[in-house]
Amino acid sequence: MIEDSSIPSEVPVMTLSSAVLFPQAMMPLFIFEPRYKEMLSDVLNNDRIFAVATLDERSEDATHSEMPYSIAAIGVVRACKKNPDGSSNLVLQGLARVELEAIVSEDPYRTARIRQILSESGGPEDQIATLNSRLLSLIQTQRRLGADIPKEVLQFLANISEPENALDLAIYTLCSSAPLKQELLETRGIVPRYEKFANFLQSEIERLKLDIQLKGNLDDKNIGHN
Repeated sequence: MIEDSSIPSEVPVMTLSSAVLFPQAMMPLFIFEPRYKEMLSDVLNNDRIFAVATLDERSEDATHSEMPYSIAAIGVVRACKKNPDGSSNLVLQGLARVELEAIVSEDPYRTARIRQILSESGGPEDQIATLNSRLLSLIQTQRRLGADIPKEVLQFLANISEPENALDLAIYTLCSSAPLKQELLETRGIVPRYEKFANFLQSEIERLKLDIQLKGNLDDKNIGHN
């Protein structure tokens, strides 16, 4: 979380399909469209901040209108490399959850008026205090069952002292469902956010257990019959 005074009142907005930015997360982006190349040039000459909003694909004309979800995140450009063809590779670090209150302009790129969204505890402080250990336990269980989670991810999360930051980074890194990611971005309560994500992790654990059982109960000559 950053201080409200550090949040600009208006920011450029990049609307992306199935990409959800979270506070603290490092999102790599490839900028090649003319409007976003102009946007990037402007933000690099200003405060280096813009928002990433997820395309709301629930409406029929979502692709045409590029209607974003109203809850998004702003980030700051931490690194940027311009390529010979004019495109750019950059790393955007999430700063804060925001609400897009109104679209201010669409030309030459979309800008919106925003306000910061602050998290709430959503439960007892003792639950939040144990959130990191419970989260790491679920992830460790997934790894033991064969999930493709690098040990470096677990080590990185274990070194984060702030429970909400660890939770948001785990969601950004490990949640494979874009709709669930968006729902979790919109969940203000830290405890409810954890519980929803824990349910996802538990479902992945059950899936991995089932995979192991199926493989263990079938020998090679029976694989073709399952």
